[in-house]
Amino acid sequence: MRSITLLFIVIILMADVYAKSKMGPTLTNYGPILPVANMDVPLPEDFKYKAVFDVATTASEIDAHSRRLESVARFINMHTDRGVALDDMHLAVVIHGKAAKDILTDEAYAAKFDTENPNRELIQSLAKLGVRFYICGQTSDFSDYQRKDILPEVAIALSAMTQLVILQSEGYALLP
Repeated sequence: MRSITLLFIVIILMADVYAKSKMGPTLTNYGPILPVANMDVPLPEDFKYKAVFDVATTASEIDAHSRRLESVARFINMHTDRGVALDDMHLAVVIHGKAAKDILTDEAYAAKFDTENPNRELIQSLAKLGVRFYICGQTSDFSDYQRKDILPEVAIALSAMTQLVILQSEGYALLP
């Protein structure tokens, strides 16, 4: 009974957070954000945001999009909502481990999971905004993914470790 009560409370709290969130302004289908009314720390003016998202986990359901990839959309929406220009955001995503399935074409994804890739549209939308995507070549080869299996928006790197080092040496902040 205690477990059921706790679950019920969690569901109510999640519904409340979702009701207060909003989409957009840049990506209207992804990346819900909450308004922060009383910020103590203002965003710096003329700041260039350079961030690399290290993505190794994925949704447990094969037909659900990755919350880790949606975090990139949230980052964009949070900042454009506060007036940060897209040109002032330089974002990259390095994908490895279990998350490798998220960058498959619909055909390759369907061959493995009998459904289209739920992350394709999100990745394509982010890439159109200038987000760069990389797949760990070690993970890709280990998973036997061929170039034809991988979305064209995703570049194959030698390894996630290598690409993370390169991007950080270029001034990208690591968001694990």
